[in-house]
Amino acid sequence: MDEKHKWYFRIFEPKENSMENMNRQILQMSVLVAVCFLGLIVYLVHFQVVESGDIITSPYNKRTASYGENLIKGTIYSSNGKELAVTEIDEDGTESREYPYDRMFAHVIGYDSNGMSGLEGKCVYQLLTTNANPFALLLDSVKGEKSHGDNVISTLDTRIQKAAYDALGDRKGAVVVMEPDTGRILAMVSKPDFNPNKIEYNWDDFVNDTSTARLVNRAAQGLYPPGSTFKVMTALAYMEQYKNIYEEYSYECEGSIVEHGVEIGCYGGSVHGEIDLQKSLAKSCNTSFVYLGNQLDQDKLNSLCETFLFNRSIPFKLDTKKSSYVLNSETDVGMIPQTVIGQGDTLITPLHNAMIISAIANDGVMMKPLLIDSVTDFTGRRVKSYKSDPLDTVISKKTARIMQNYLTSVVTDGTAGSLKSDQYEAAGKTGTAENSSGADHSWFIGYASTDEVADVAVSVIVENGGAGSTSAVPIAKKVFNSFYNNELNKD
Repeated sequence: MDEKHKWYFRIFEPKENSMENMNRQILQMSVLVAVCFLGLIVYLVHFQVVESGDIITSPYNKRTASYGENLIKGTIYSSNGKELAVTEIDEDGTESREYPYDRMFAHVIGYDSNGMSGLEGKCVYQLLTTNANPFALLLDSVKGEKSHGDNVISTLDTRIQKAAYDALGDRKGAVVVMEPDTGRILAMVSKPDFNPNKIEYNWDDFVNDTSTARLVNRAAQGLYPPGSTFKVMTALAYMEQYKNIYEEYSYECEGSIVEHGVEIGCYGGSVHGEIDLQKSLAKSCNTSFVYLGNQLDQDKLNSLCETFLFNRSIPFKLDTKKSSYVLNSETDVGMIPQTVIGQGDTLITPLHNAMIISAIANDGVMMKPLLIDSVTDFTGRRVKSYKSDPLDTVISKKTARIMQNYLTSVVTDGTAGSLKSDQYEAAGKTGTAENSSGADHSWFIGYASTDEVADVAVSVIVENGGAGSTSAVPIAKKVFNSFYNNELNKD
């Protein structure tokens, strides 16, 4: 090669450093592509498992109705095998959604007309998809028939729901019944109610009638002052902050007390005399709780409330409202007397109150509330099961056991004496919540057991019902009786 061409090869001759840089860039690009591809796979899996159901059930998804063009919407059942929502087909092929129990499950099961609510809306993904045998689907297709969507088996029990529904009667309010150790919701009643079979005919009236708000599920979305049921939280805070001396607590109730310029009296002008912490809870002594509440570190009480899910979302299948607790060390001290006895700005839902009493009954472990037991295909073959998981250990087992003893005394020697029974042992807390727009609300939260393990818990709110012992406790008693006598309440 002559000299005049050697410069050409020297310019284009691959250099070692250039090759290393090129290889490094190729490797980096390959890694980047692999990471992007892996990320895409992860997102698709996450979408399929988590988000796809949410999108299908979204009220903003206009394609939801198209799923019903190919499948007959599945049936929602109770845990004891009763149809709660079913698709009926007329001779001309017209499909209609029917609710055999009319009003009884109106809010929790919901409706499928003028939109969707309750489990009808939240489970539309399961109800409008199918895990049926492919050959059966092919046969339906050949015959020109629609296949059936999967069925949803709820945790609801028609016998307990009926007991709660009938006991609440024509009063406004809500009842939530759950198993403390599993989180299974056995009943959820809200009134005023409506008949989902006729909702399309009454829709305009329901929407325009803001005074009753009958479409609102008060059990999960109604916010009420907790009244004396909150004394459970105040007592727990005192037990936690004064671990070594709370058993020595003593107070002389004279019927009224003034703290931070606020005067509080005991309900009905009662004078309880010398009482300890347990008797303060049993007798629901306002003045005692104002006195001990004033000794609490308010930031620690606030923290305990948030541990019990105040100011936090409740993980539940249906839409819920957040309970609120706002008192802390920076709040006006004049708010303390009202707040520690369940008034002030504190608000709670009946579902949340059921979870609180269930956590105490379950030795301090709060369970995630569960409303769906399983999903089956059209033949009844189970394709998916659900179970509740612990949300948190909100208090120690030792503290829970002591509180259980205190709550038992509310029945044996306190404001819920009518719950005494030879069939079971009941425990709980009554509440009378002041209401700025009318008569006091009536509360009861409690549980029943036949041994050391609590079988069933209940939360009852009766709007404008007066004292908890007068209105709410009798409802709880009927629920407990139904639970232990299910064989006598088939329907």
